[in-house]
Amino acid sequence: MIRYQVRSIQLLNLINDISSGKLVPEPFFQRNLVWREIHKKDFIETILMGYPFPQIFISKGKIDLVNRISTSCIVDGQQRCNAIQEFIEDKFTVDGRIFSDLNEEEQSEFFKYEIAVIELDLAHDDPKVGEIFQRINRTANALTGIEKKASEYSSSEYMLVAQYMSDQLVSKQAQIDDLFNDDADSNIKINPHIDGDFLDWIQSNSIKRFSTLINDDKIFTKLEISKKVNLMYTMNLISTYISGIYNRNDGAWEHAELYKDNFDIKDQIIEKFEKVADLYLNLKFNKKSLWNRKANFFSLFIALLSFVDRNVNLEQLKEVLNTYEPDDIYKMAAKEGVNNAKERTLRNDYIMDLIAPFFS
Repeated sequence: MIRYQVRSIQLLNLINDISSGKLVPEPFFQRNLVWREIHKKDFIETILMGYPFPQIFISKGKIDLVNRISTSCIVDGQQRCNAIQEFIEDKFTVDGRIFSDLNEEEQSEFFKYEIAVIELDLAHDDPKVGEIFQRINRTANALTGIEKKASEYSSSEYMLVAQYMSDQLVSKQAQIDDLFNDDADSNIKINPHIDGDFLDWIQSNSIKRFSTLINDDKIFTKLEISKKVNLMYTMNLISTYISGIYNRNDGAWEHAELYKDNFDIKDQIIEKFEKVADLYLNLKFNKKSLWNRKANFFSLFIALLSFVDRNVNLEQLKEVLNTYEPDDIYKMAAKEGVNNAKERTLRNDYIMDLIAPFFS
């Protein structure tokens, strides 16, 4: 039986705990921030009207004996806390007013709002915390299959490499700095399964071109990126490179299990993928290019992996790709059942024949 305590906390104290580092809103298993501004406004309006909202779940952190401070972790409620912080910082309006436009009485009532909290008697890196998070989210806002699997394989080195490559492990310079910060309370912000050896590997392997490509808004929308769709594509690209074309996401999860302890070809993967991404970006496809459609992007990237170590006539390759008019068979394979092995193989065969003459 997991022990927990139900209590309430003033909104002001909650925000102060986050600001001071006593309460961390970004545990490793949380999804990225996906609320649109309309959702944030509706939530803040709920507080201003004095209406209740569901509890925030918090787990205990470890005690920093040097600084004599304990940190806690938000298990569920990250997006609500983010909305509160942004409203206080005047980043959006509610009913036409930013927080600074509220009079003193309104601001005081906002800060005194009582938030229901369930405090779990669990350390932030206890596996049960991630499981509780998943169970809480089995509702209308449930995690996607990708997010659930990413949480399940959070300790797999294969998964950590894919997350790093797709910018899902650390997406801001400040978060990268936190990875190498010795302060005890910063380590709670990242996956606790990341050890010193993996941090050393990150320091010696910069992911620039591929990260830029896999987060290109001409290929993936911001919502898709927040839902880790680009992470799933990264995993499928890696696994297809390793073992060839397969059906849907099967190979990715097989490799997440197979390479959970040691992904020993990660350096080779980084080198190849950076080269292909550099070539892909240098082709400079316009926003409406068929090669910016996810199925075609996937197949072209895989085909380029076969030629990337050869010399390329970039201008001729660019011209043939930009003027390519696919026939009805290819169009169908890029429109229906696009993640099936049959359709992936067909697209790959077409593209290999198309680009091979421009490599020597």
